[in-house]
Amino acid sequence: MNKLKLQSHQKTYREEDLVVNVKDLGPEVKAGDVIEIYHPEDDLPRLLLKIPSTLTDINLQKDTISIEQSIAATFQLRNYKDVIVNTVEPKAVALELVELTFKDQYLGRSDMWRLKMHMVNSVVYLNKKIEFCSGSIRTQVYEMWAQGGKVACGVVTENTKVVYRSSTSMVYLFIQMSSEMWDFDLYGDLYFEKAVSGFLSELFAKWKKESSNHDVTIVLFSRTYYKATSIDEFPTYMRECLQEDYRGRFYEDFYRVAVQNERYDDWSATLTHLRRMFNNYLPSVLQHHHQPGVTVPEAVNSSASQGNFLEVLNISLNVFEKHYLDRSFDRTGQVSVVVTPGVGVFEVDRELTNITKQRIIDNGVGSDLVCVGEQPLHAVPLLKFHNKKGGVNADDYSMPHTWINLSFYSSKKKIGYGTFIPRIKLPPEKPKSSRRERPDCLASAPCMKPALQDTALPNSIFDYDSYDAQVFKLPSSHNNKAYRSLQRPTTRKKAPQGHPPSSSMQPITRVSLHRKLSDPDLYSGVEQISSSLVPMGSGMGSVIDKSPAINIPARITENKMYSQSFGALNVEGV
Repeated sequence: MNKLKLQSHQKTYREEDLVVNVKDLGPEVKAGDVIEIYHPEDDLPRLLLKIPSTLTDINLQKDTISIEQSIAATFQLRNYKDVIVNTVEPKAVALELVELTFKDQYLGRSDMWRLKMHMVNSVVYLNKKIEFCSGSIRTQVYEMWAQGGKVACGVVTENTKVVYRSSTSMVYLFIQMSSEMWDFDLYGDLYFEKAVSGFLSELFAKWKKESSNHDVTIVLFSRTYYKATSIDEFPTYMRECLQEDYRGRFYEDFYRVAVQNERYDDWSATLTHLRRMFNNYLPSVLQHHHQPGVTVPEAVNSSASQGNFLEVLNISLNVFEKHYLDRSFDRTGQVSVVVTPGVGVFEVDRELTNITKQRIIDNGVGSDLVCVGEQPLHAVPLLKFHNKKGGVNADDYSMPHTWINLSFYSSKKKIGYGTFIPRIKLPPEKPKSSRRERPDCLASAPCMKPALQDTALPNSIFDYDSYDAQVFKLPSSHNNKAYRSLQRPTTRKKAPQGHPPSSSMQPITRVSLHRKLSDPDLYSGVEQISSSLVPMGSGMGSVIDKSPAINIPARITENKMYSQSFGALNVEGV
């Protein structure tokens, strides 16, 4: 361990990132070794640098080390403060993955391979600028990963994977205008608003933050079905535009280009243009072939699962597969992004799926699917193949994880509570008898039938006014930990003292129906609400317990005994 005084220098003074007298580090340290630098009193990421072998004319005081000014600012190293300098093994700080970003230049696969071989056995750190081939290739370190987590610096080895991120690429954005676009999500917004005002707005904001300048094309697409059984029902000028699916339905695909090959710094005007197109899109598509005096079958917009998903991917591939013709040398990368209001399930043709998959893999085009709908409980993306034979065999499915990247966009809106609260309670049925009548009633113990006349159950055993008052009460605290347990304590019915258990009584078995935890603010008035329960008689042994769950009471059937409670229902069999 060596303690040196830290200084900083600019690139105009010395081109090296590190200037140090090797003799100050000890006799075992030599040029080419990797050292770590940090302040002993700070718990910050440690800087890794490689001692250059071209250090000459070192004009430093003894026990002093100098670091380039921008590097010192990135790692919060302060001038004229003591730093600890240690040598480390390159294998101990080897990187698993490095992400490099570049813009306004074209990099081929051969250029990427040469740059990676140039970086082997070198030390990289956050925001380091790497130049290769006399400055014709310029990249910058964006992220680094080692041992499953992000790091601030490390050593590139032959096993390190290098990922290139282009800030100037060709992006095709496809927005599926299916029938779900006019539906509302959980927060009361249209799915189109969620896609445009939510996803696209955040995407363009991130591009602006990262200083990206992509070449963007935005296309609105949809599929329209016609309610017709024969091609003769259509006018002659429409027949060449129609296609027939495996069910015998006639349909037509529509594509409307909103933006083509545009490069903007501010995309807010484009979002406004998309909103205007949304207002007129559905009438223009459904009434596209209407003419005076001509009868056209009724047109219906398709759902997301029955849309033309694979067709739009092939439209972008028709452009991307000719990338070597009329090459633009300031663009690198091609990506297709499909924004859909669905959940990632599509009904597709098997042959078209195989063709699309092969074209995407051969051309190396990234295909992203962004779903603004709610994520289902099953695995997605899911492609359902048509059962053209029409037999009893089940439909085939495919999960294209290898060539389609799926993402679900969720809104950042927040509500006052995050759990479901039921607003309606269904009243139970009025029981005919709350307990079996025993013919051997003793004189000292009157029968239950006369006693139930005064305490008979009404149609509803709950006071719904008090319940509604608690439901619509504003939450006061969401951190109440007193009612976090979902497990109810076990209670058993005991026989009264002095009376032996009757022969008709069987061992009591309890079935606890546990529910998901509801809003904890509703439990502050449990005693008030539970007091509204009607007692079921002195001989029934009613037990009222507090419960952390609220549920709809089950129906009360005949010849059964129940233990009343506000919350999860406990059923006791007799």
